Amino acid sequence: MSSLSVFTNQALTKQRFEMILRLFMLPAMMVSLSAFAFAVPVVTVAISPTSVTIPISGNRQLTATVSGTANTAVIWSVNNIVGGNSTLGTIDSTGKYFAPLLPPAGYNVTVKAVSVADPTASASCAVQVRYPLPYLTSIVPNPLGTGPFTLTVNGSRFYSGAQVLWNGTPLTTNYVSATQLTATGNAAQPGSAIITVANPGPASVSTNLTLQVSSGIIITLTPPAVSLQPNATQQFQAAVSGTNNQAVIWQVNGITGGSATSGTITTTGFYTAPSAPPSGAVTVAAVSQADNFSNGQATVALKNPLLLTFGRFLEQASFGPTQQSLTYAQQIGMQAWLSEQFIIAEATYPDYVANPTASAADAFFYNCTMGSDQLRQRSIYALSQIIVVSSNKAVAANQMIPWMQLLSRNSFGNYRQLLREVTLDPTMGFYLDLANSTEGGGFTANENYPREAMQLFSLGLYLLNPDGSYQLDAQNQRIPTYTQTDVRNLALALTGWTNPTPAGQPMTAYNFSYSPGVMEAREARHDHRAKVVLGQSLPANQTITQDLDGSIDIIFNHPNLGPFVATRLIRALVMSNPSPAYIQRITTVFNNNGQGVRGDLKATIQAILLDQEARQDTPTANSGKLRSPMLHGISFLRAFGGQVGQGGTGVSWIYGQMGEAILSPNSVFSHYSPMFRIPGQQLFGPEFQIYSPTEAVNRANYLYSIINAYNGTLILPFSNLASDPVALVDLIDSTFLYGRMSAAMRASLYTAIQAQPDNRSKAAAAIYLTVMSGDYLVMH
Repeated sequence: MSSLSVFTNQALTKQRFEMILRLFMLPAMMVSLSAFAFAVPVVTVAISPTSVTIPISGNRQLTATVSGTANTAVIWSVNNIVGGNSTLGTIDSTGKYFAPLLPPAGYNVTVKAVSVADPTASASCAVQVRYPLPYLTSIVPNPLGTGPFTLTVNGSRFYSGAQVLWNGTPLTTNYVSATQLTATGNAAQPGSAIITVANPGPASVSTNLTLQVSSGIIITLTPPAVSLQPNATQQFQAAVSGTNNQAVIWQVNGITGGSATSGTITTTGFYTAPSAPPSGAVTVAAVSQADNFSNGQATVALKNPLLLTFGRFLEQASFGPTQQSLTYAQQIGMQAWLSEQFIIAEATYPDYVANPTASAADAFFYNCTMGSDQLRQRSIYALSQIIVVSSNKAVAANQMIPWMQLLSRNSFGNYRQLLREVTLDPTMGFYLDLANSTEGGGFTANENYPREAMQLFSLGLYLLNPDGSYQLDAQNQRIPTYTQTDVRNLALALTGWTNPTPAGQPMTAYNFSYSPGVMEAREARHDHRAKVVLGQSLPANQTITQDLDGSIDIIFNHPNLGPFVATRLIRALVMSNPSPAYIQRITTVFNNNGQGVRGDLKATIQAILLDQEARQDTPTANSGKLRSPMLHGISFLRAFGGQVGQGGTGVSWIYGQMGEAILSPNSVFSHYSPMFRIPGQQLFGPEFQIYSPTEAVNRANYLYSIINAYNGTLILPFSNLASDPVALVDLIDSTFLYGRMSAAMRASLYTAIQAQPDNRSKAAAAIYLTVMSGDYLVMH
């Protein structure tokens, strides 16, 4: 290579090197400059909420969010005093502000959060501390005559400096106490005035009460309240005082003479209810012709008979009506509804292999609440209180789920088949020790199941007449149904049954507990001697199956079975104190369904629900039954439109706090005895046995939590009407009581509604008081 070529190549190499160097230096410088520009991050603080109003002694959690630094700590202050003080209110290190006992000067303070990492970064929340809203209960006098007056305003949460407002204008007010104010003024003319109370400071005005101002005329209507069916009539009388002019103008809902939709009234006060009224109430008024203002009022509750009739029917035939089921039943009628329910598909249960024990209770609760086979679920519930198995002993899901499936498939079947399946059920065999019962070789036949099969599942302790009354001997004493010898012989007749053999396992003479399936016969372990049960012979040398069927037939054909089952099912479905005639009518159907069949549960249940005593829509005071916790909670959920999930609800524990742990009664007598009487009375009231003060409070708390659940969505139809107390109470009455709310209860609800601060609270309070009232707790 020539020297020129070498030089040229060297020169190019240098140029290329410098160019490459410049290309690399420019980004490096940019990166360096960029890094320098952001070397100091910007710290910001945000606070939520940015403004809030709090009553004295109240508190509110504030939240500070710090960005731009890893150190998110802040220092909280009130009016720049770290932690605040007793005059301004205090704030803790978490941002929870506690208002002072009295409002600060000007009623406003500033809460600030300052970044620890950068004290120049902060955010503020404007806090207004006010007095609580006053609460009014009454005004005296009311009505008020025209001219100068002195009012006494009663309530609570009144503070010094509070003022009584007349249509928003302050009256001269004297503070008496936290519960009473007096005010003076002058009523220029008759009319009505809105009375409120304002505590000192901002946003502290009470809800209102209406004060009537008359010219001294007082009108009283008799009767003050009445309930009427369609087209029914009522004569009202008006007593007028304070004027010589006794003439009045009669109105219904403010319309002189009334209307076709609210009812009509004559000039003499003779009221006629509309022919097809919605369930609800109307107001009858007599207005004085002396001043055309002073009036007296009476409330007429209009009853929709179909709503009440089918509401009561579905209370008994299901776990309570929904709006949809109530409408549908009215459309097709009771018989058609029952016929559909008898053939509707059974609600399902989860696989007992893959699910825990609690899944049985969860599934039963779900089926009772959401299942379309409502009559079946109500029948299962009734039968489970007569023939009892409890998960407090049968703890495995493969025990309780097959047991519930047994009750489900037999709920509309024959009572003999039910007794036979129950006897051979391995869950029952485990619960009452019939599995592996044997005699001889050091073993004695177990008597637990034989005794309860007669006492609790079929016959009872004493001989019964067909009307459920006791048979008496010559000494006027009850006659026992069975003796210990009968128990002993029935135990011998049922020896030799063992648990099913699990799939893939060898058959043994004595299988350990295994529930799915049917217990298996072991002839070698059966007692083959002759037995006498309830006066009926079981010959010697019968097979184990022959002794079983013979024993079931003896019990099934005993005269006690009809009145025993009739009484238990009536108490579970309809009423705690049925008349003897009611029991006898159902006994007759149980003994013969009309086609010569004994023990037909379908026919028996239908007869119970359609009986004249069940369908009496104006029952006597003693003809109802107290709702059990399950009936109470589920019927409310269904009426309210609530939804429940299929698992993981913990419902058995929840209802256990109310005395009725689902599928887990304390004993073979169930959660409560069917023979329990209301303390101090002769009336039967089984459910009252678990209605102690503690359990009553737990029920109330449970329903209150439901009312306030679902983010308030279910309460919207009610809260949307809360500004009109009459409309709100009408909706609650039709939804939960089917139009049977008493006038006294309506008046109580109106008072309670007025005490609430907002529409949602008005609706919640009225619903809560209704569903915890005796009118709802007792199914009449």
